[in-house]
Amino acid sequence: MTLTILAALRKRIIEASVWSRARFLTMISFMTLLGGRVWTGTTCYVGVGAVGVACPLGVAQVSAATGIFNPGLAIAALAGILLSVIFGRAFCSWICPGHWLFNHAPTTAAKPLPAQPLIQSVIVGGVMGAAWLFQIPLFCFVCPAGVVCRGIVAAGIGGSILPTVGWLSAVTGTEWASGRSWCRDLCPLGALLSRLSSLNPFLKVRSNPERCRPCLACQKACAENLNLGRDTDLSTCTKCFACVSACPRDAVEIKLW
Repeated sequence: MTLTILAALRKRIIEASVWSRARFLTMISFMTLLGGRVWTGTTCYVGVGAVGVACPLGVAQVSAATGIFNPGLAIAALAGILLSVIFGRAFCSWICPGHWLFNHAPTTAAKPLPAQPLIQSVIVGGVMGAAWLFQIPLFCFVCPAGVVCRGIVAAGIGGSILPTVGWLSAVTGTEWASGRSWCRDLCPLGALLSRLSSLNPFLKVRSNPERCRPCLACQKACAENLNLGRDTDLSTCTKCFACVSACPRDAVEIKLW
């Protein structure tokens, strides 16, 4: 019995490291191609030739700030929306460096805010309102993905990375002081992607009812505090697949649809 438990534990540790390495390598590869200017654009817009994909929130802010509708950006934003519908919030755990830098605060406030959907809607509305009021896409300047990207580009051309280090340190310090999660509770881009992810029909994690027994293993491993044996709304899932390795009964399955 002891050997069986140890073997199962070893299997979960190996699986966890595989998913973790895969996500890390994907994020590093993306940032390297972007920082090395192999691709055109920033983390808000990535283009290869005439084909581009843009952050829907970034494009919406630019349109609100300038009062100008750009058909090219609109098409790129539509491509971003389509990818979010297909893959859900995979961007958050596979591309955005914020997922790696944050979410390590003490779990003094592990549960999501009681009115999380409403609060996130207000935050998104505030971001759009600020862009219109100040005529500049303000959130793009503090978005962790954009901040890291600009830091990488600055390092490549001999510029200063102090603004990047300072801002990321401030967000990390706030997480540790509050016990809250930027990615789960406050990020307006994550909130928008969660709404789009509710349409996501593909690549979903599911609990096998024949194997699942009530416990908190998947919930403790999930940065979004999801419990597959209890929750029915999985729109906030970031497809990190940490729950697959965390389940002691191998009850978590990845479904293509």
